[in-house]
Amino acid sequence: MVFLLCFYSNTKAQKNVEYVLPTTAFNKEEAYKMLEEGNSSIEGTLSFKKRGYVNYPGYLAKVLLYPVTPHLAEYIELKKKYNSRKKQAAMTKEASMARIETKTIDDKGHFVFTNIKPGKYYVVSLVTWEKVRSNRVQSGPVTSNKNILGIQMGGGSFSTETQYESKAYEEEVGEYIEVQKNNTIINIAK
Repeated sequence: MVFLLCFYSNTKAQKNVEYVLPTTAFNKEEAYKMLEEGNSSIEGTLSFKKRGYVNYPGYLAKVLLYPVTPHLAEYIELKKKYNSRKKQAAMTKEASMARIETKTIDDKGHFVFTNIKPGKYYVVSLVTWEKVRSNRVQSGPVTSNKNILGIQMGGGSFSTETQYESKAYEEEVGEYIEVQKNNTIINIAK
């Protein structure tokens, strides 16, 4: 009984994730000033290439636009370093809420941000894709070729069917962009 309790507490302890926060303080005023309404717009596409196939975010998938602040830049660098099951980079809640959201307008990853002020931003979205495998499995009994005496003569046969199994994956695709005084067109591919 004691062994089971120790095993349970040990497995529960392994699931704890340590979050690493940026040391640079988040400047709320600077971030929200960059998010004020402007006259520029951003049009673009998001995609992720895996094993020769190009994957796009789904129709109406969220696309986020963050103003580049020292806090965000440090978070992105930390994310490159700490991206495991035990240790992950994280932003403060206040910093993660300082953003503009839009959605993709088709299934090819096109998106539009309007009324944006010129400046430096970080555009990010999640791209999901599936990996599908097929297996032939026995679906019925083995029928053997038997003679009149019941002795097997040669090999038998059995019916099969194809079973498919799929596994979904998700990848974050993001890039720094510079918005000028006119419209900006970008293509974010990973």
